[in-house]
Amino acid sequence: MGFARQGQGSHRETFVRASRTRVGWRGCAGFALAFALWPAAAEPAQELPGRHPSDSGSHQQGGAEAGGTGDQASVEQAAGGAEDAPSEAEAQTDEVPTFVVFWDQGLHLQAPHRNFTLRLAGSAQNDSAAFSEAGAEPSFGEVQNGVQWRRVRVLAEGVFARYFDYRFQYDFAQNAPPNLKDAYLGFTAPVLPLRIYAGRFRTPLGLEGHTSGMDTTFMERGLISAFLQSRNTGLLFYADEGRQAHNFRYAVGAIKPEDDFGIGSTDKTGVSMRFSYAFQPGGDVLVHAGADYTHRPVDETVRFLERPESNIAPQFVDTGTIAAKSVDTGVFEFALVKGPWSFQSEGAITGVNRSEAGRGDPFFWGAYGFVSYMVSGEHRPYQTNQANFGRVLPADPFLGGGGGRGAFEVAFRMSYLDLEDQDVSGGRLLDLTWAFNWYATRNARVLTNVIWADPRPAAGSTWIAQVRLQWAL
Repeated sequence: MGFARQGQGSHRETFVRASRTRVGWRGCAGFALAFALWPAAAEPAQELPGRHPSDSGSHQQGGAEAGGTGDQASVEQAAGGAEDAPSEAEAQTDEVPTFVVFWDQGLHLQAPHRNFTLRLAGSAQNDSAAFSEAGAEPSFGEVQNGVQWRRVRVLAEGVFARYFDYRFQYDFAQNAPPNLKDAYLGFTAPVLPLRIYAGRFRTPLGLEGHTSGMDTTFMERGLISAFLQSRNTGLLFYADEGRQAHNFRYAVGAIKPEDDFGIGSTDKTGVSMRFSYAFQPGGDVLVHAGADYTHRPVDETVRFLERPESNIAPQFVDTGTIAAKSVDTGVFEFALVKGPWSFQSEGAITGVNRSEAGRGDPFFWGAYGFVSYMVSGEHRPYQTNQANFGRVLPADPFLGGGGGRGAFEVAFRMSYLDLEDQDVSGGRLLDLTWAFNWYATRNARVLTNVIWADPRPAAGSTWIAQVRLQWAL
């Protein structure tokens, strides 16, 4: 199987060189418009064992949205061609080019000698869901069918001064505030295997939580996401990919908690850390294991609530506000991939340190496990630089050069969340989810989920059928 390393492969070299055009400042605007209207290039093959050619690089968004460090491989991809030999046309003129502009999974601008690079890209997800309730009407009321834009994002990322990188990402979907997702600067140590990030980034917590929402097997993450922080502002130290032996990765950061869990503004600083290890015992087998921990200070109250793995549904379980001083969360990760088969599971436990004397500290927990199978023979690509799973690239893209049908995947997940302990009655929720996914191209996929949600102590269960249309660079 091999560990997938983004931004490598002969496809990038061939495509970039063929598409590269050197322009001055006056031509940048014209090229930007031209490339924005340029149809997508033919789909390259996925770099996979066996039936999959190895002549393509992986231009996934993967860790960019999910990981606290962003998609450094895409950033490096934009800078990678700076050292290529000059063409004959370049050798015949003394004019020093200002920028190199090309299209490769986004619009790229690149200054000579890697002084500056910029990649502009975007993504969108549109969800539709229908609900059918059995039994008495639950406390959260009747669930309404609906349609929504789950994510509509624009992205700007790149490198400058060789050792520094940046990333800014904004979400125009009104259902997902705060809409500024990423805004950070990074520094790669020239000698030590270390990267440092400062700004707003995804908190390193959980395997699924550290995977891009554009690349997850199911439309929504498992129920333990009730405990997992999204993005926070702070300082993060991250293992530099490709320099640590045995595929060990770590991320340790000092973060300022935001209002993901009803935590108001606080001057205190929390900590979050993630440690993971991946190895291949042989052949097409890959094993991933990890452990994470986060400590979040609380000024006044904290609250945990969760939907039944459908963002259109209301909250099925809710602790209400809990007066607290701090919250501690631990997560355990495990994943096993063997060819087209994949198994992944995580468990999380959260303890609340109450600020009210004489009241017991509650502990909440949750877990999920899923199995998936790529019917068309691909496998889930593991990204060593982020210690997570990236986007599945179909070996035979739909309507590609070979007239393929894309890639097909089936999956099943069981997910459980318990928000009841001490005198807190937030409820319990069990979800069973069946997934049927079609990866049409590297950029487009259609996800179909059927969910049976059983909240307790609410009377009756709910069936959910939902579909997602996704396009992402």
